[in-house]
Amino acid sequence: MSNAEQTPQTPQTPKTTQTPPTPVPPWMQPPEEKPFYKQVWFWVVIAVVAILVFAATAGSNIKLPISVPKIETAGISQQLNKMKKTIKAPKKPANPDSDNHKAALAQAQDYSELLYKSKQGIYDRLTSVDKFTPEAAQYAVDHLKADYNANALAEAKHYQKRIHMSKRGIYDELTSEDKFTPEAAQYAVDNLQADDNAAAYARAKDYLETVHESKEDIYYELTSEDKFTPNVAQHAVDSLKADYKATALAAAKDYRKMHMSPAEIQHQLASPYGGKFTPEEVAYAMQHLNQ
Repeated sequence: MSNAEQTPQTPQTPKTTQTPPTPVPPWMQPPEEKPFYKQVWFWVVIAVVAILVFAATAGSNIKLPISVPKIETAGISQQLNKMKKTIKAPKKPANPDSDNHKAALAQAQDYSELLYKSKQGIYDRLTSVDKFTPEAAQYAVDHLKADYNANALAEAKHYQKRIHMSKRGIYDELTSEDKFTPEAAQYAVDNLQADDNAAAYARAKDYLETVHESKEDIYYELTSEDKFTPNVAQHAVDSLKADYKATALAAAKDYRKMHMSPAEIQHQLASPYGGKFTPEEVAYAMQHLNQ
């Protein structure tokens, strides 16, 4: 066969040399996935299912050794309850400020035994004067062993002896100022060996000799301020052996020490809101004021 008769061949492209791929280090290669039956979760599920099947067939309450989400069992509930009971809050001391409480109690005892204070009076003194906390003061009065009836009686005797107050005045003073209960105040005046006539006379004498008051003014003080009955007050002023002209003169001298003018002194002596002296007593005082 001649060269002309041969089938022409397609020219072959020259082969290019390719560089082999760079090998990837082992730590950069993606982890080879394990079959699902080699995964840990697969066997955990198998174990849980087996336990549940066994528990259902055996009919017994078996506590699961592992916690399964969204599955409540009696065993797990009981275990949680036990854990709650075992966890206890730290105990606090019964009296966090016991020294302060004891000090308040000791002070309250002094107020009761030495000053004959009422329960409310002791509490007020502890909180306002001694600056104890309300809790400490309340602890003190709650734990104080005191006879408040006896305290009220002792305070009533003080009013009778030193101030010559009436029974009614003593009762009002005990309940309003000293804050004794009505029962304690009534006990005091009922057991007070008091003679209102003697007390009114002593009180009237103080008004006469110390304050230089007129007869009418003494009566007014006895009935309004000291709360003696009108009969007792009248008996007291009638029993006084007083020279009311001399008393008016003594009162005028007191007013002059206050740098009052003669006209002001005369007006004060005669005023129904002042000395309440009679016109004769005022005239005597003004005539002898500069002598």
